Amino acid sequence: MPDFTSTGLVSLLIHRLHTVAPDLARGLSRPDPMHRAIEKDGRKRALVDQVMETCGPGPLLSIGLSMPAADEMPMATVLTRSPSPDVLAEKWTRLERYHHATHHVRIETTRPGAWHCTRWSDAAPPTVGENCLIAGLLIGLCGMIGVQGLHLHIGRRAIPAPDLADATLPPGETCATFAITWTGTSAPPSTPPDRPGALADRLTDLLASDIGRNWRIGDAARDLALSPRSLQRHLSAEGRSFSSVLRRARMREATRLLSDNRIALAEVGYCCGYADQAHFQRDFLRATNITPRVFRDLAVQGETAGSPS
Repeated sequence: MPDFTSTGLVSLLIHRLHTVAPDLARGLSRPDPMHRAIEKDGRKRALVDQVMETCGPGPLLSIGLSMPAADEMPMATVLTRSPSPDVLAEKWTRLERYHHATHHVRIETTRPGAWHCTRWSDAAPPTVGENCLIAGLLIGLCGMIGVQGLHLHIGRRAIPAPDLADATLPPGETCATFAITWTGTSAPPSTPPDRPGALADRLTDLLASDIGRNWRIGDAARDLALSPRSLQRHLSAEGRSFSSVLRRARMREATRLLSDNRIALAEVGYCCGYADQAHFQRDFLRATNITPRVFRDLAVQGETAGSPS
């Protein structure tokens, strides 16, 4: 998103500063991501520059330690529900595309248990501090989904995740390329328990358990202990298709998020698994015959009308 950054990212950075650099954080209040989704990018960049000058890269590389403070942000919830690093990488890439980010991370899985990451930009390149911040976020997110034995590789150095708060950079290092490696992952989240009734309902529950994921029929079939062909056949017998059930699960979550006036409209589609806002708008209109904005207006009016005077 040109000239803008995520409010949640700024909030997380300030939270980290209050922990590791209280003098630097004095007078800074955390912006509320539920009030507005974006901030001027200059504010984030100024904070990052101050951290680099005053404290070095440690607070930025270790920002993952503050990830639990991001639980109020719907997009963070989507990312931390990922069952594997592969799914997390897909969600991160889609998040950058969804918000038309100027700065990007190319995540390549060159071998099992490793990401090779390259930062690039549509405009001016990101600063060293901004690169450190994103590296810290990615390794923090990996930790949040249960990835174990994490190391951040910068140049020829492999830094264990617990040591990132005290890390330094070699002279001239820009952190424009880095790698994240791990030794294992915790057991993936169990699938929702079977419930009596139609397979379409069981599939809806499964999709809803991680609705921000780019679900494919093969993934869902595997989690339901079926072949993709069998899943398609059973759904067809119920008058459903995989795409219609996926839309059902997405619409259920979208209407819930749209009913909360504090969540930015631009975040709702991403949190429901859509590749872009236009696709979300089309699907929502198709399913409800009104736009997301009109639905929100109606929901808010309904709450206002129902509240005591």
